[in-house]
Amino acid sequence: MASAKMNTKGVKRNIENEACTSYGHTVEGNKRLCISAADRRTDQRSLHKAKLLMSQVIRKLHSFPHSNVNEEFIQYIESMISKLDATSKKKTTVGVFGKSGVGKSSLINTILGEEDLLPSGTITACTSVIIQVEFSTTDSNYTAEIDFIPKEEWEEEVKKHLDALSQAKENDEDEDEDEDEDTLSTGQEKVEAVYGDIRRNATLEELMDEQNFAAIPEFLVSSKKRVSCTTAAELSEEINHFTRSDDTSPGQYFWPLVKTVTIKIPFGKSFDNIALIDLPGTGDFNKSRDEMWKKCLSRCSTVWIVNDMNRAATDKEPWKILTSCVKDMGHGGECNSITFICTKTDDINPTKYVKNYKLKDEDLDVTASKDSVEYGKQLERACILHRNEKAKEKVRTMFSKQTDIQNHFTCDEDFFKVFTVSSQVFQQREEKCILTQEDTEIPKLWGLLEKLDNSCQKTSVKDYIQGAHGILSLIQGANSNASETLEVKHDVLRALKQNLVEELDYLKAFFIRQSDHLELCLSEGVTESENLSLETADKDVIKTKIKDARGYHRTLKALCENNGFRRTKNGLMIDLNASLATHMYKRVDGQFQNMFPWNDPVTGKPDKSIRGMLHRFNIINSDITELYGESPVSLNLTFIKTQQNRLISRIEDNIFERKKRIYTSLYESILCTMQQVYPEAAKVFGRNSFTAKQKLLIDHIEKSKPDMFTRAKTTMLELFENLTEYIENTLREELDSIITLALTNKDGVPLPDINQEVKEMESLASSFVDLQP
Repeated sequence: MASAKMNTKGVKRNIENEACTSYGHTVEGNKRLCISAADRRTDQRSLHKAKLLMSQVIRKLHSFPHSNVNEEFIQYIESMISKLDATSKKKTTVGVFGKSGVGKSSLINTILGEEDLLPSGTITACTSVIIQVEFSTTDSNYTAEIDFIPKEEWEEEVKKHLDALSQAKENDEDEDEDEDEDTLSTGQEKVEAVYGDIRRNATLEELMDEQNFAAIPEFLVSSKKRVSCTTAAELSEEINHFTRSDDTSPGQYFWPLVKTVTIKIPFGKSFDNIALIDLPGTGDFNKSRDEMWKKCLSRCSTVWIVNDMNRAATDKEPWKILTSCVKDMGHGGECNSITFICTKTDDINPTKYVKNYKLKDEDLDVTASKDSVEYGKQLERACILHRNEKAKEKVRTMFSKQTDIQNHFTCDEDFFKVFTVSSQVFQQREEKCILTQEDTEIPKLWGLLEKLDNSCQKTSVKDYIQGAHGILSLIQGANSNASETLEVKHDVLRALKQNLVEELDYLKAFFIRQSDHLELCLSEGVTESENLSLETADKDVIKTKIKDARGYHRTLKALCENNGFRRTKNGLMIDLNASLATHMYKRVDGQFQNMFPWNDPVTGKPDKSIRGMLHRFNIINSDITELYGESPVSLNLTFIKTQQNRLISRIEDNIFERKKRIYTSLYESILCTMQQVYPEAAKVFGRNSFTAKQKLLIDHIEKSKPDMFTRAKTTMLELFENLTEYIENTLREELDSIITLALTNKDGVPLPDINQEVKEMESLASSFVDLQP
């Protein structure tokens, strides 16, 4: 949401533009679905009115005679209103997984109401580029921002390919033949995409010559390329060479150089607070894209798994991919729901389906006569719906067996959902459709996004109105400075500061208990890791006991070249560092689930949840409310309470990010230790290089065990202590300042009368929550 200006006209113009925004989806093919937006429009009108009220107050403050007494106070009020306008909640991110060819792009296009936005139905679509799509809040054009990998990283990849070419000429030993072939094919695909056919003896200097990148000067200076078009189809064509490749006409396809593409759709078209991220589940990955993939995944509030209906009930790979990255979604991220989407539900042969399942017409509720035209339509629709229900049952059963995934979340009844959709049928004209719109379940997915979008908007509007109400209460309370009121303020100030001390003491005791429990879990993890981690890592990754090493040595080589990590062509992750951290994470996962249950922060075990403890933190207790709830000081208390709520909300947002760093610190610490051996192992070539690499890794782990896991434990405890200190210090310092400001007025502050504005803002605030102290 754009920040409102301090002048009244700017505020009014901005808010009216927002309030007049339509909320719905326009789908090409003469189809339009208008989603009910009564609540949304009510929120927009409330925000509109709240901002107009604040602009009126600003105007009154400016027109009121200033004195040395009130000048500083007015400046403070204006700065608070500016911060209120500038505050914006981040978008809710939906991560979309899926192999190439399962209908993922078609699904996203249909959801967005943009048939031509993402390329679909083509074998040349590249699946290794991360594409984020969101709705602009200001631009009327379709725009794209292309973020490139560092030039140095591409130079390293080209050099690696040229070295592989050179080694292929010199090395004729059996052990490395497959390895060279794999390295060459991967590198060749990327190099040819960018340069086209190149000479066998091309040099690194020639390939890195700036003339080869004349079309993308941004890549050379590490800046982002920006594209703007008036239609989705034009934008799709403009970014074609950055998201796809064409083997029939290689050269000047820059996807190997691209880290992410961010597309923005014109404002007012749909879900303003939602970002969809097309997360490639398969394809080529490099260091930058791997890091960005993990970063994007960690900020997904929900994850959609997309698979072809014909494979959805039996395909195990999506579950393997999810399991391998669940740490980045769960405790290392902020995911609170998973949705499984079966696509292409209309792809069915009714005759074969009925025969395979031995179904009769009465089983499917087909009532039309077999010799009628309607019979075929009824039978096809009935078979589709029957298969949809069977698929949902099977997918739910498969999820119920994924204990490794479930252990990272609070899996209530809303956590996992299954949908069966047909984007193609939804796009067809009504008279040609076998299925109804509701049958395609696209409207149900819209309903999910609508709920997320409305929740984001309602939170933003609530935060603004509550903050504005508190500011107005402070202004009005500053006018109440009779001697008896000043005495009451002094008593309340003393009582609130004492309550602050007591609340912080209670919170500190909680943090000590949690820290002690975390240390116990980590100590158990260190002991278990020292005893079992080498065996686990060998079994999962190093594989010294593998009988037939042909083929796997290329994986081990790739691991050593990429800091112990490799993503396979089918999207599975092989990670030596994660394998070494297995036993420590096994011990701390339960404690993290208790401390950071973000999808259920208050109910369940609030006495073990940090967020639950913050929700109960309140310096305005029942004694204060009973004594002063109806007095003039109640206005000051209202300001303090709204500021306390806003402060806690800000702390919670910060905890989100710190929690991720705390959890991933085990992995990062182990990686830091292992980075000492990876480069050395990567340089080993020739006969017996596979076993030589294995020995280097095994010896380094054995030598490092006594310190590696203890260091990881220490790092995590230090980060957790930093978090608790941040929470305590922020609450102490900022609430002390807020209390002092609200209740300390020496000589009174002459200010304009804003009784009417306060009453109207109270009315708006009451629709969200009772703000009275």
